[in-house]
Amino acid sequence: MQSSFRLSLSTLFLILAVQLAASQTVPLTNPAKGDIPQSAPQHFVCNTGYSAQQCHEQMSVLRPLLDQYGAARLGGWTWVLVKSDDWKELQRQHSMDPDSPAFTVLDRRETFFEEALVSPVTTRRVELVRQWSLGMDGLLNLAVTHELGHALCNEKNEKKADGYGERLRSGQAVVCK
Repeated sequence: MQSSFRLSLSTLFLILAVQLAASQTVPLTNPAKGDIPQSAPQHFVCNTGYSAQQCHEQMSVLRPLLDQYGAARLGGWTWVLVKSDDWKELQRQHSMDPDSPAFTVLDRRETFFEEALVSPVTTRRVELVRQWSLGMDGLLNLAVTHELGHALCNEKNEKKADGYGERLRSGQAVVCK
């Protein structure tokens, strides 16, 4: 019964694209050059399968970390939570590592986080802890700062994004190269 209400991933991305186009009032810029539209709104979206309450509760875990590490500097950006049940398929469709709990699409100014990072999805959390050798708080911190490393510096290189994320976690300024 519940599956009849689920949107396909391609439909979700189409909806997101339309929402972004309708709400984006400033031109896209290059964050690596310091050209960041401070006034552009940040969008917080939950993928299909979320109730409004679940979305609010899980975003309330993610948003303070994004604030702590200066995500507002990005200006217009969309942060998406995806149910863990849908995560691996989404990763495979984008030819990405299904064991990574987050990814960023720079040209669309979107970052996706797996539900297990912010909610007790027991089986998936066990997999992530085993894969990353970190507790869930540490893994959430790593995921947020790593993805901000990509976003803040418009960086596609994973190692460089790791370095920028490490600087964020240690409280140092991130200087994009």
